[in-house]
Amino acid sequence: MRQTVRLFALLLRGYLRDRTALFFSLIVPLMLMVIFGYLNLGDFGRVTVAIDDQAKNQSSAQLVQILEGIPTLQVTELSTAEALTKLRRTELDMLIVIPKDFVIAPARPGQTVPELVVYGDDARPQQVAVGRQIVAQVIDRLSFAVTQTAPVVAVKDESVQGVRLRYVDFLVPGILGVNIMQLAIFSVAFALVADKQRGVLRRIMATPVRVPNLLAAHVLTRLVIATGQVAVLLLVALILFNVTIVGGLVPLVIVALLGTILFLTIGFALAGWATTENQVPAIAQLITLPQFFFSGVFFSKNAAPELIRPVTNLLPLTLLNDALREISVQGATLWDVRTQILGLLIWTVAGFILAVRLFRFEKF
Repeated sequence: MRQTVRLFALLLRGYLRDRTALFFSLIVPLMLMVIFGYLNLGDFGRVTVAIDDQAKNQSSAQLVQILEGIPTLQVTELSTAEALTKLRRTELDMLIVIPKDFVIAPARPGQTVPELVVYGDDARPQQVAVGRQIVAQVIDRLSFAVTQTAPVVAVKDESVQGVRLRYVDFLVPGILGVNIMQLAIFSVAFALVADKQRGVLRRIMATPVRVPNLLAAHVLTRLVIATGQVAVLLLVALILFNVTIVGGLVPLVIVALLGTILFLTIGFALAGWATTENQVPAIAQLITLPQFFFSGVFFSKNAAPELIRPVTNLLPLTLLNDALREISVQGATLWDVRTQILGLLIWTVAGFILAVRLFRFEKF
């Protein structure tokens, strides 16, 4: 244990003296958060609409087809209960419930017209206003085609209290996740491959230093650095953008450290495979770049093409970002994100097995 602590102190001191490493591991993610936070890129996009078609007839199918053909709307079919849950979590803008008696036809004397119920997330007033206007225009057009005058369908507007999510609230967990990934993979891979090329690891192996102690010291060093970076980034987010961590800092840090351990295993595997420093960036970018764009860092992971979404949803950074965002924005507990934590643990085991197979000190 004493040997591990001494090695850890030595590695941490060496890292803190490397000003270039400190710059790229701390200043760059801070710059990204400040730039994207002020740009507010998530201010408006397509209106996400869920439809619960309880009629399942020709008229309701016609209405759904028209709504799906409108580019401004992103339409999915969900049950009312599931859609209302998503509305309260601000994962949807609107829900349209088509009643069982829905029909596009002139109403008989004394007969009431079918009534669409349109639920809107009051945390997304701009999107809801656009969506409701589109629905009203569609109903007016269908009614005019049938009666030339009066509407044949009534619309009832309801509001749902959702989470008031700003773009910076969405952005901060993504910045934390990608920073953890970059630090763990690049710093470990570059450091160990550089030591391998200079013969440092070979000389260390000639000393009484035990391999587990050396690896444990590297892991502890990166965990301490990751904790410091998370603390700095959160402090900037809290002070500069008034971000609120709804679920608390402790579960957020626990998930962040679990993600760090996961990506450290990938970094060790990469360090064991690469023979020169020039090989590290290419392979590391191959691992990190797809996750950078498809794992919900700067925009929703649902922006990925639907064909590859089942794969991108299982990426380690996607699982990490989802867990961090659930805790930060939705106030989730560790139990609430148990599915994401289980996924991170599975990836950690897979990364550990890969690292053990590739990381051989006798090759150094």
